[in-house]
Amino acid sequence: MTVWMTKVWGFGEPVGPLQFSTEGWRQRARSQLQPGDTVALVGTMGPETQADEHNRLLGLMEPTTEPVMALDYLKADREEDFNERGEYKWPFGLLNRAAWRFDEPRVKLADVSSRSFAMDSAQGIVPLTQEEAVQVLALPRTPAALAQSIAETARIEGEDAARRRGAPPPTTTRTGTMHMRRAPAFTYALALTAPAPGSRPPTHLGYKIGWAFDWKARMRTFNHAAMPALGGLTYGPGMKNLWPTAMEAFRMEQAVLRRFEKARNRHNHEIVEGVTRDDLDLVWASCMAEVKRRS
Repeated sequence: MTVWMTKVWGFGEPVGPLQFSTEGWRQRARSQLQPGDTVALVGTMGPETQADEHNRLLGLMEPTTEPVMALDYLKADREEDFNERGEYKWPFGLLNRAAWRFDEPRVKLADVSSRSFAMDSAQGIVPLTQEEAVQVLALPRTPAALAQSIAETARIEGEDAARRRGAPPPTTTRTGTMHMRRAPAFTYALALTAPAPGSRPPTHLGYKIGWAFDWKARMRTFNHAAMPALGGLTYGPGMKNLWPTAMEAFRMEQAVLRRFEKARNRHNHEIVEGVTRDDLDLVWASCMAEVKRRS
């Protein structure tokens, strides 16, 4: 079992996932972590971290290697959480199995290790030595509650179960429209492809952006109309995010379409042409942050 360390701006409850700024740093951590490994969180020396938490051991996580989006679990509402383009800085996460907060008075990292840690400790995770690990695990700590999300419920129990759990309770006074606005719904991006001559793979054209209570049913409807079996376009799974309310799903859809304004098809404004998966990943994370911030 290895104890790793990473630098953070703080530690609060409920505890969200272990976060990274890029998919590359997350993938690197996934390749390093083994079952039972833990990650110690140390406050940075920067202005984003409270002065009394500088260089101190704040908490401990036991992460899994299951990738998640951090904004499914937390609300980013500080100016320093976003870059100059309005994108959340730490969108990529690994789901936690457990977490603890170190009890007061919190110990300084310098009291445990005399080493200097490079930027790897801010962007990713770095291993502690056996001696350092023993000292960290000996510190008094208290179990911390883990953040939950509708997306996590969907992963564990299925999307239908998550939608049922998140639906507003029945009442005899609501109107249908207002009730549905408060029901869970998806924002989706369906990959749009066209058949290529011969045996070549289909040509990627872009994405259909939208929102729906059941994204799979919507995809089936599109494919039924497009008739891919007869040489038409194919709508396939791309990106999706389950929101607690349909209004948030709609806002996410509109935010994504605004970001791709110049790529929108002039005949169907919900289709964005020439957009790659990398393009979509960046805009998707940024728009999730935008909607959560406004919510």
